Amino acid sequence: MKWLWAPAHFWPLWLGLFTVTFLIRESTALGTGRPQDTLSDWVWRVLHVSVNQPIQDWDALHFLVFGEWLVLFGWLTYHFFFHRFA
Repeated sequence: MKWLWAPAHFWPLWLGLFTVTFLIRESTALGTGRPQDTLSDWVWRVLHVSVNQPIQDWDALHFLVFGEWLVLFGWLTYHFFFHRFA
């Protein structure tokens, strides 16, 4: 159990815990027929995104959220899992 508390193992444990918690909550909302309680539905409502909306109609908030998504899921994935883009 000593290896479990090594600093190199903290981020995968927390990432796994948050991922499982998020997926349980999202699956429960979808499984009970309440898609309006999911995070994706909330994001779509807040950003006023419609289906097939052209990128010309985006405002600053759309680009900010998209940029944040690129950083979190693009850069961090390569940084943590492939040890690149340090």
